[in-house]
Amino acid sequence: MFERAKLPAGTIERFGIVIIEQTSLTRRQIVAAAITLPFVSAMPTIAKAAPSRLDRFMVQGRPEIGRSLYKAANILPALDQLGGVRKMRCREPYSGTPGWANYLSLAQAGVKFCFTLMARDLETSLQDLRAFAAAAPGSIWAIEFPNEPDLWPITYNGVTDVKLGFRKGNAPALMAFIKDFKAAIGTDPALRSIPLIASNDFMQAEQAPFTTYGNSHIYPKPNLTAADKLAQFETKVAAGKHAKGVITEWGRTTGGDASNATAPPVTLQQQGELLASDVEAALALSSVQTISIYELFAGGGSTEMNNFGLFNADLTPRPAVAAIKSVIV
Repeated sequence: MFERAKLPAGTIERFGIVIIEQTSLTRRQIVAAAITLPFVSAMPTIAKAAPSRLDRFMVQGRPEIGRSLYKAANILPALDQLGGVRKMRCREPYSGTPGWANYLSLAQAGVKFCFTLMARDLETSLQDLRAFAAAAPGSIWAIEFPNEPDLWPITYNGVTDVKLGFRKGNAPALMAFIKDFKAAIGTDPALRSIPLIASNDFMQAEQAPFTTYGNSHIYPKPNLTAADKLAQFETKVAAGKHAKGVITEWGRTTGGDASNATAPPVTLQQQGELLASDVEAALALSSVQTISIYELFAGGGSTEMNNFGLFNADLTPRPAVAAIKSVIV
């Protein structure tokens, strides 16, 4: 870190100008002050370092379960094998549950969370977020509004949105929740500086006044390449009048068959190669604040949803781990 230049005795600086005080100065002191002035003016400004690729990479996890694969003891070694990843996207913490301790263990190891809100009682949610922020200061890097509210409509203040309404601009309960949450944390010193991420993909413009980043889920299919999907992502970010957005889910499954609801399966080797190129392409865009891979662990079996993981159910790494590490570290 650079230190400010020291001025010769008998001089002062006001608003970047060196002034020679009316005192008894020698010729040598006057010359020294004249030499110092351009040096002070030329002092370099230290710019804030741009986030590294590792800082812009995140994985989906389920530490809230408190059991199964998603124990802190399993998660941390997996994150280390990915090159020291320390960002996770998870459901918001619920106090008094096994998952709460799991979250705290991860936070103590330096993990920072993007917490996805579940649209439960607003004050309960705020109390838990405040308590977690107090117990693990600096561990909440973002808060995301409810996940896929088109498929899982929310109920708020006695109003329930219709299924798929969010896709058509018809989600009054969601928008009321978002507005009230934003207002509530705006006066909360523990939470007000945390970035807010929009619910994914739809109604980005409507959410713009209440959010910091846009949001999209991306699961490339053969007829829509990663480049096509990233172009769509940038359109959504622009619709929300944001400079940046977060891809809160990006995935490639190795399970199921051509009838998969999300995308046809790929081989383990293809998963690694494709995810590495996906991540590299996404992080080449300044509009991508963070990309989150769905998900950390595969659940086992042969179904589509259980095979997005970067690690097998026995915790062994798939080829995707080394492939992704090579582009983010």
